[in-house]
Amino acid sequence: MNKDAKSYFPILEKYAQKNKQFTINDAASVTGLPVLETEYSIKEMMEKYDCKLKVTENGDLIYDFGPHLKRRDAKSFAEYFGQFLDLLWRGFTVFYKFMISAFLVVYFVVFLVIVIGVVLTVMSGSKNDNSSKGAGNLIYLMFRIFWSIFEWNTIMGYNRTYRKKDRYGYNYKHYQEKEGVLAAFSKKDGDSADKKGFVASVYDFVFGPPRVQISPLANMQELASFLRENKGLVCTYEIQALAGWSRDDAKNFMTNALANFNGKAEISDKAVLYGDFTELIRRKDKKQGAPIIYYWDEYEPEHELTGNKSVMDLGIFAMNAFNLILSSLVIWGPLAIAGSASLFFSIFLGWFPFAYSMIFFSIPALRWLLLIPKRRKQHLLNIRKRLMMAIFQEQSAVFTLNQLTEIANSQHPKEEKLNPKLVQNVMMDVILDLEGDSFVNNKGEVVYKFENLDIELDEIEKLRNEKKNDSNLGEIVFES
Repeated sequence: MNKDAKSYFPILEKYAQKNKQFTINDAASVTGLPVLETEYSIKEMMEKYDCKLKVTENGDLIYDFGPHLKRRDAKSFAEYFGQFLDLLWRGFTVFYKFMISAFLVVYFVVFLVIVIGVVLTVMSGSKNDNSSKGAGNLIYLMFRIFWSIFEWNTIMGYNRTYRKKDRYGYNYKHYQEKEGVLAAFSKKDGDSADKKGFVASVYDFVFGPPRVQISPLANMQELASFLRENKGLVCTYEIQALAGWSRDDAKNFMTNALANFNGKAEISDKAVLYGDFTELIRRKDKKQGAPIIYYWDEYEPEHELTGNKSVMDLGIFAMNAFNLILSSLVIWGPLAIAGSASLFFSIFLGWFPFAYSMIFFSIPALRWLLLIPKRRKQHLLNIRKRLMMAIFQEQSAVFTLNQLTEIANSQHPKEEKLNPKLVQNVMMDVILDLEGDSFVNNKGEVVYKFENLDIELDEIEKLRNEKKNDSNLGEIVFES
């Protein structure tokens, strides 16, 4: 954007506050701005505010900024309140993890002799270690065991992941957990078995393991890679195929990408709106960009309660139950002490560990209740991914319910087998997101029709075939 366009932007912004939908010519004629400068200012508007593009039957382009101008970075009261609750939860998490750490330190001291015995046994089995090296390893091991109590992040790192399957057979990304100190110390070369540590298991028992999170810039990076492999052209349905968004969200993302990547909104002869990002694909750096992963190729991470093995959870449960029972006996049972020391013992050996142990059990119990709707939503989203894959890849604008169900099952034979009733329930949202249609034919069969999707994908492919690949910069002819 040039210098003058910056001064024109407030004029267009004021116009857009009163006129939510307009063409470039509308804005230019009312404001008196030059058409070129109006176009530059509209790009800045699309970068700052949510916007959707509309195409008329005569091939005109309308910019729709909604009933009121909404900043792309704006947050609702519910979002701010959610952030506030999240901040409170994080603060409580830190506090309670500190409490857990304090109790683990006690356990550490109590079981220190046992751990040393185990370590010495492990060391004695190694013939190559000399005594001095063994003593150094012992000191280091003791330090690592103690320090691991305060490693509250229970994963190896946000770039360390592996694959797991949920109960329906859906393969998803999972963070690699921190392994136990003893397991890491005694692991032989080539032994890569997953050995989640006790301390990490305790923290995850209470608060649950983190789910794999996507970078805020991942969608833009993926779109850039897609454009480089497809001559800089993209339509809205392809954006939906990449990110799984609803139609409105995909349109809004398209305008944001047009502003960020200096693209142009174009209309084909068949009135299909698409983005042309020719400037973006002209590059010197030929390095591979972000991987292109379609919406249906990455299943939703599972909402796990603890992420621990059953034996580990049982052991942690038994330890806390032991504390709960003993502290109860100190308060109300035969372990209650009379005399001047009764208050001290009642608080520090009774009420304090009792409250700690009750919270220890209450948090995962509450999380279990909250995870029920989240797991249901996760399951339905994974089914939605399978159905969208069938719709996009089958090159057909019309499906019966049974045909769609059979295609989805044949594409993923190792995952759960879908039934028509479940597919029909999920398709109620898919129809809206893809601007499709559903009806009952003369045979009494439920039929889904995606005529707009079929036309748009065919048209964008035709445009790519007709477009010359001009991403090459050519030879350098001048150098300063």
